Amino acid sequence: MGKTRIAPERYRAARASRAEDGACEGTGARAVPSTGWETQPEAGRRMGCGGTERFAIRPARAARRRERRLAAAFVALAVAIALAALLLAPVVGVLGSLAGGAAGEATAPEASTPIDQWRLGEVPALYQTDPAWAGQPYAGGTIGENGCGPTCLAMAYIALTGNRDRGPVEMAELSERLGCTVDGMTAWSFMVDGASALGLSSEELSADPEAVRAALGAGKVVICSVLPGDFTTTGHFIVLAGLNADGTVAVRDPNSAERTARSWDLQRVIDQCANLWAVGA
Repeated sequence: MGKTRIAPERYRAARASRAEDGACEGTGARAVPSTGWETQPEAGRRMGCGGTERFAIRPARAARRRERRLAAAFVALAVAIALAALLLAPVVGVLGSLAGGAAGEATAPEASTPIDQWRLGEVPALYQTDPAWAGQPYAGGTIGENGCGPTCLAMAYIALTGNRDRGPVEMAELSERLGCTVDGMTAWSFMVDGASALGLSSEELSADPEAVRAALGAGKVVICSVLPGDFTTTGHFIVLAGLNADGTVAVRDPNSAERTARSWDLQRVIDQCANLWAVGA
């Protein structure tokens, strides 16, 4: 059979009729009405009607889908944060208890030996967190925060002289006048220069139990700079006040009444010392 030729007028009429019916020429695909639709330029093209086939999404429907995706993302984030908080809570609790029990940061103010009980030959228990002086400025902070060094030298001064004219506040002022503060801490030089300014003798002591016992037996007060361990998590000063009958050592920790009340094995304390000074009258 021969091919039937269609007159141009009839061809154009047939094509227009298909377009009105919504059929896409050559594919049978439905044409996309333009009113109220939004065409996506990149992902919405594939080979089809006239070489391309356009996919469109209603604006309202697209907005709802975006809102649902955002809501789902926020819910997932909230769940993840809640789970992380639950998992980390025990760890934070343990770290907090360790910091409160062994660090050089007290959790509550301590009551020091009253001034009317400061006597020659007795090392008083003075605490840097005592409200009587904790808020006084020192080394860029306060005595309560940074004042373990001056508080220790005050204890030694009182025991060796019996005087009541110099407590932690006066010792903190002396330390700053002598330039013995650095980065919020008391410099080791204060244990020598400060003692000298007070008319006391002070010398570095070897980290040897027999040397410490000899110094304490001679009536001297031993000040220790201790490393992280039983007394601190950073750095700290404590006082060795004397020897007990059972051979243990009496400690004056300016940041803890609990550690002050305990008897300590001398070797255990020495093992945590970075330096020691024997202070005498």
